[in-house]
Amino acid sequence: MRRALTAACLLVATLAVPARAETAPERPASTLPAPEQCGFADLGSLPLTGATTAGTAMDRGRIYSVTSSASGPALLGIRDAGDGRLIAEHPLPRALGSWAVTVAEDHTVYVGTYGGAEHKGRLFRYDPEDDKVTELGVPVDSETFVWTVAATEDYVYGGTSGNGHLVRYDPDTGETKDLGRPVPGQGFIRDLAVDDDGTVYAGMGSSGMQVAVLSPDGEVRRVLDAPIDATGWAYDVDVVGRYLLVRYETSAAKKPLAVYDLKRRTWLHVTEDVDSLTVGGAARGHVVHLVQKGELIRLDLRSGRTTKLGMTEFGEGGIRTLGWRGNTLVGTSSTGGIWHYDRRTGKGRLLDGTLTGQPVAIRSMTEGPDGRLYAGGFFTGGLAAYDPGTGATQFWPRVGQSEGMVTHQGKLYLGVYPGGRIYEFDGTAPKLLLNLTEQEQDRPFSLVSAGDWLAFGTVPKSGTEGGALGLVNPATGESRIRRNIIPGHSVVGVTYRDGVVYGATSVFGGTGRPLDTVAKVFAYDIAADRLLWQSAPVPGDLALGELAFDGSGKLWGLTPDALFEMDPATGETLRTAKHQTYPWENQTQVWHDTDLVFHAGLLWGKTQGKAYRIDPASMRMTLIARPVSNLEKGPDGNMYLSRNERFYTYRVC
Repeated sequence: MRRALTAACLLVATLAVPARAETAPERPASTLPAPEQCGFADLGSLPLTGATTAGTAMDRGRIYSVTSSASGPALLGIRDAGDGRLIAEHPLPRALGSWAVTVAEDHTVYVGTYGGAEHKGRLFRYDPEDDKVTELGVPVDSETFVWTVAATEDYVYGGTSGNGHLVRYDPDTGETKDLGRPVPGQGFIRDLAVDDDGTVYAGMGSSGMQVAVLSPDGEVRRVLDAPIDATGWAYDVDVVGRYLLVRYETSAAKKPLAVYDLKRRTWLHVTEDVDSLTVGGAARGHVVHLVQKGELIRLDLRSGRTTKLGMTEFGEGGIRTLGWRGNTLVGTSSTGGIWHYDRRTGKGRLLDGTLTGQPVAIRSMTEGPDGRLYAGGFFTGGLAAYDPGTGATQFWPRVGQSEGMVTHQGKLYLGVYPGGRIYEFDGTAPKLLLNLTEQEQDRPFSLVSAGDWLAFGTVPKSGTEGGALGLVNPATGESRIRRNIIPGHSVVGVTYRDGVVYGATSVFGGTGRPLDTVAKVFAYDIAADRLLWQSAPVPGDLALGELAFDGSGKLWGLTPDALFEMDPATGETLRTAKHQTYPWENQTQVWHDTDLVFHAGLLWGKTQGKAYRIDPASMRMTLIARPVSNLEKGPDGNMYLSRNERFYTYRVC
């Protein structure tokens, strides 16, 4: 039996690096230019780097890991499993990263990648004999992601999103065949395993937690429903002897591992709280090694009995077990680390990371409390600061993926994915204020200083519905979470004035389908703890975006296809202007796609990858830059923009 050694989904908690309680070391970086002339300028790259290695496999004493890159190409890194020494790194053209690495019986390495809408999901082959990478092409033209690969003696299988296709590559003929969608309605094949007889097991997800059982030709023989009552994903699958192992990720952040007897066709037992991303990579007979609640354990597949082994240090990020080198269990972390566990001594050790760090895309930006602009990184996270006056930068590597950030009462606050976590950051140690995992929240895209309160809006976890408006008072620790303040909607934009928080919503949550027919703006009175009004300013728009007040006190909003002005007292829409088209009828998920600020008598906005200067009087939008991903006003009164790892300014004169 050969299978894909895959990691966790980008949308779920196990990969992202949490903000740590201990001091985050500050790393000085090279100085960037300080803008001097009016208009647009390229400032280079902020010092946001990291080794995000979602896809990893081991064979013959070598570890094969793919390091993601913000704009590509991703790198296939080859390391010695014994000492961690870097042997080689090879670029994967037109790929940004991978969750899918497996090794066939002839020791050929196969990699499935993602590349975004521009480059789609691809397959690659690495031949260790000639040390060369060969691209095998795009297996399904409609799919942007190959999540998983698994190899048999005859074929290599892959699973995709966003429509959940199973594909098969024949190494002898070079033919790639689309075997279709095993379970229509499930947008992901999250993981694959193949039995000795060629039976394929596909872990499905997006609106369920099923495992499709298929013939080698892709014919669906049966579909196994989960033995637990929950929603989420069949996240990791493997076959060990007569047992099928399925680790689920539920919308409530539970991670149960269920064991299915393939001969008796019955579920045997469930082990709760399994953290490791690989569930069969360390099998010895009917015993597997897993990580439960941060500690290495041994699980007897026959009895379901677990034994704690004492090892708790694995490095940062998602943990996976790869296999054995003699009496040493070898594993990795999703931030490029390697760890060993010696079963004779019961001791573990970490090896130094040797992969080349790659640029991390800028995820969010804000004006800081100290006259600098701050930016948070994607995937492995990290936080960077830029001084507009001197061009000096600084980098803190161990800060999680900040979906949003804001300055409040002289301190910087971060909204971190996963788990809807809110941190206070003073330049040394991120301090956790809130964790909304139990409320099934994940992404705090928008934060605002609201008097004594810090207010924020969230998108719920995958598989769930209903975002939240949250408030926390950092001085007292008091918090208030109003989930489903607009039923079924996510809260993707917030602003504040005179005791009232104004929020903008998206009808998409974590289920991949719209839950209403129109997105809304609402007003929430903090003191009275009640909703004052709600309104739909742009009929037909399923997601709005950031909100901002102009100099006369009018409320403005920018959506992917419209600009609108509102009366904040009543919620009446005063004016609306369509600025471009947007294919709402084809969307399965639109959350936070716009930025909007008022400055120097003008509105400045970003939508659909374009940045605009906006005249409030005429509602005319003038393009200033494209493509961009983020726009924010800096402490020097100029606009700052980003695209992937690139960092720009638009000097306002």
